[in-house]
Amino acid sequence: MKKTLLMALAGIIAAQPLFAQGPQNKPEPSKPIMETGTAWVKGKGEIAGVILDETTKTPIEFATVALQDKASGKTVDGTISDAKGKFRLSKIAPGQYKLSISFIGYEAKAVEMLTIEGKEEVNVGVVSLKPDAKQLQEVEVVGEKLLLEDKVDRLVYNAEKDLTNTGGTASDVLKKVPGLTVDLDGNLELRGSTNLRVLINNKPSAIMAASVADALQQIPADLIKSVEVITTPSAKYDAEGTAGIINIITKKNNLQGLNGNVNSTFSNRNIGTNGTIGYKKGKVGLNMALGQSWRNNPLESIRETEYHTLENLDRLSQTMNGRREGQFRMLQLGADYELTEKSFLSAGLRMMAGEFSYQSTLLSTRFADGQLIGANTRRSRNDFDNLNYDLNLDFTRQFAKPGQELTVLGLISRSNRNFINSANVYDRQNQLDFREQSPNEAYNEEKTLQVDYVLPLKNKHLLEVGGKAIWRYAESDYQFLVAQPAGAEFMAVPGQSDVFSYHQNVGAGYASYEFTLNKKFSFKAGVRYEHTSVYGDFTSTQTQVKQQYGNFIPSLAISRKIKENQTIKFNYTKRIQRPQLSYLNPFENRTDTFNIQVGNPHLQAEITDSYEFGYSAFTKSGTSVNATFFWRQTDNSIEPYLVPTAEGVNYQRFGNIGYNASYGLSLSAGAKFLKKGNVNSNLNIFYMDMESRSSELRMANSSMMYSLNMNVSYAFSKGFAAQAFGQYVGSRVMLQGKTQPFTMYNLAVKKDVLQKRGSITLGVDNIFSSSLRQGRTYRTPAFDQAYDQYIFNRQVKLSASYKFGKANGKSQPRRKKKINNDDAKSDDGDNG
Repeated sequence: MKKTLLMALAGIIAAQPLFAQGPQNKPEPSKPIMETGTAWVKGKGEIAGVILDETTKTPIEFATVALQDKASGKTVDGTISDAKGKFRLSKIAPGQYKLSISFIGYEAKAVEMLTIEGKEEVNVGVVSLKPDAKQLQEVEVVGEKLLLEDKVDRLVYNAEKDLTNTGGTASDVLKKVPGLTVDLDGNLELRGSTNLRVLINNKPSAIMAASVADALQQIPADLIKSVEVITTPSAKYDAEGTAGIINIITKKNNLQGLNGNVNSTFSNRNIGTNGTIGYKKGKVGLNMALGQSWRNNPLESIRETEYHTLENLDRLSQTMNGRREGQFRMLQLGADYELTEKSFLSAGLRMMAGEFSYQSTLLSTRFADGQLIGANTRRSRNDFDNLNYDLNLDFTRQFAKPGQELTVLGLISRSNRNFINSANVYDRQNQLDFREQSPNEAYNEEKTLQVDYVLPLKNKHLLEVGGKAIWRYAESDYQFLVAQPAGAEFMAVPGQSDVFSYHQNVGAGYASYEFTLNKKFSFKAGVRYEHTSVYGDFTSTQTQVKQQYGNFIPSLAISRKIKENQTIKFNYTKRIQRPQLSYLNPFENRTDTFNIQVGNPHLQAEITDSYEFGYSAFTKSGTSVNATFFWRQTDNSIEPYLVPTAEGVNYQRFGNIGYNASYGLSLSAGAKFLKKGNVNSNLNIFYMDMESRSSELRMANSSMMYSLNMNVSYAFSKGFAAQAFGQYVGSRVMLQGKTQPFTMYNLAVKKDVLQKRGSITLGVDNIFSSSLRQGRTYRTPAFDQAYDQYIFNRQVKLSASYKFGKANGKSQPRRKKKINNDDAKSDDGDNG
């Protein structure tokens, strides 16, 4: 610790000349000027280059570059390298100079004999720094990331800094992300919209396409490094839809040598173990992450439906109790190899598997004119298992010009899902009346090829172009079998069994251009064209679905620095959102005989216009404020809706029947207190206006919606730390109704042990509430329905972690491009 403080003090003293320029030579905001003792005459020359790690050839960010006059030996200018290792010095007078380049953990290096004669650019090319192994072993990094970071194009939540995430799942982590809402079933909303796409390490996954809610339950929170929220993606991103992209970044070891960590959690709701391990030497880097967990959650529900138009039924009352339990496994492998000094190859494999069951007993009673006319008891068991894998191979080629880069990316992603619902139905006298079975075998497959090219131009202009092809295939083999009377053989019900296959091919090309004006304004404009081809086939009914359409997707981003550390920005984009298998699958989910979910293979893509105007500011003391006003509009949104039959069975279907517009404010703020404390708070408040333009379903609904959360942490002495999180989510409007508000909270205390290599964390979730209530109400011309679900999620958990290995060199992770298939809409697991 003493050495750490001495080095920090030395760094502060060494940095003083960067900001000590006299009044007659005012420094540029983006480039500190070093003290010379005399006025420095500016010229028109430029010096540029790129700084890489000598061992791994990866960029080094924040390296210090000092320009020294050769004759006097005094420093006349300076800057730091960016995320790609690039640096540039401008307005240099004619003369001879020397560059001194340094960064903590590396040996300093000088570039001699640089001559500027006039208006010219001298490119020194690649400057390689050698890791200083001795220095790295002695230095302890004391700076830490903030829990929330507001970057140029995204908001970053650093999940690894949040103690309350320990021992949870990805679903628990996403509850803390500003703007995101996660209900008790694990379904996601961003600023009131469920129309978003979830990626893992910048890549899509077929398991997310099938069911986001199920997938999030299979990812341990201890393996998540951060979560990124991108609400207005640029043209280089896929046309992802209304709300935006949620990118989950998992932990990866980038240090030289063998390093890793292991975590274990035990609680009344969850038992799990996970860990990471990494090995890096020379040109080769390997890493692995794996985890396994078991979870169980009891739940109850009450549903009351009152009918207005049915002659033989006026009320249906249902009560249910059940339990969800299952086990999940995750394996992630990665490898990087340096082919040449400027060519890199990387590959990765991610596998996720899960088996879980849902057992329930549902009592349904039917009334007419206030009199009981029928009742049955349904004892069900839903068994679900899935196996998913994502395999990628990426190639990167850098050129002599700093920042010029070509990447070729390939991805194969597949999800296999097997679902079977078995039910025994008993009559009013509790006699077995009949039996049902609903097996469904389905899988999703995506193959993607992507090429991107980046070309830096003069005066900090940047051109990006690229192309992409996606081949999607989905298949579902579903049946509905009934044995009636109960002792009879199971027989398929005509019209409710089919083999459904679905092809969706997307070809895309994009171009974007970025530049700055007067060193205050930044502009980025782009356009993307996507062509979609759809073909669906129903084997049993011999019917087909064919679609062909093309879309131009413009985007524009403008930002201006109004004062030091203050920025305003404007963003516009048009997006397209295609439905995925969970919306398209015509399989009938009959977990509840009277409330059946069924997909619609005839759905078309949504088109959305999105606008944002934002302000952000931060201070050196750690206080930050981010405010964003947004407006978005969708003219053909995909909406779920309920349709009753004459027998009182409610079918939930999906259609392009909606027009919706929402506008509001997202506000987040963070600050430090008492030197060792941090507090972050987020408020989202907006107005949603929804309308159905379908001739069969003419409805409208609108309401103000809001959510609020707060996260407070404090680091005590002797290795103790504590953190508390609370969230309130207000009522959410739907086309035919609304959801009820709910609250959740958790606390955690952590103690570092074994010389900070290990830690023990005790956490509690919703300790003062035996269950969490989530309610929904539906109001239609045909019926009113109230539905309350109770999940018994009170939890006490004890977690332990341990880090092993020792770094013998410094390695900066290379900034990679990834495939983002973020254009498909799913229902987050509501529809099997």
